[in-house]
Amino acid sequence: MNNKNKLALSLNFFLILIFVSCITTKEPQTTLPNKIAPNNSRISGTIVSVGMIDETSGPCAEHPCLAEVKINNVIGTGFGFKTPLIKGNIIKIKFEFTLSETSKELFPNLNKSFPRLKVGDKFIGDVERVELIKLSKNNTNYEYIIFNYNIID
Repeated sequence: MNNKNKLALSLNFFLILIFVSCITTKEPQTTLPNKIAPNNSRISGTIVSVGMIDETSGPCAEHPCLAEVKINNVIGTGFGFKTPLIKGNIIKIKFEFTLSETSKELFPNLNKSFPRLKVGDKFIGDVERVELIKLSKNNTNYEYIIFNYNIID
């Protein structure tokens, strides 16, 4: 094998190596901020069930805001998030802007709109842990809240 053939073979090998290293798994498209807030954990999850919260006023009095969510993956965690979430667990999460499609009538000052979430939908969202305060036996228990999410395929 002469030097020209060795050079051509090396160049082909190098180009194949570069091509293979550039292939990555497709990341879901998201409009979430790049940095995760200190008291948040970014998850991908699946809606397992949807329910109402016992509230007398506000959007959650008329629209479902509570969901049981299966954690498909923990993408990242802010440094202040004290209780780690575990892949495969199912947790209750309150969706602050409801699980219904957002509208200007419900949230006139909200700049971002959110699509409806239903059982089986997958999403990426930033979960914030809230302290449970049980004021009465009728309160709905949840420990987590989401303000921002994106549906994924």
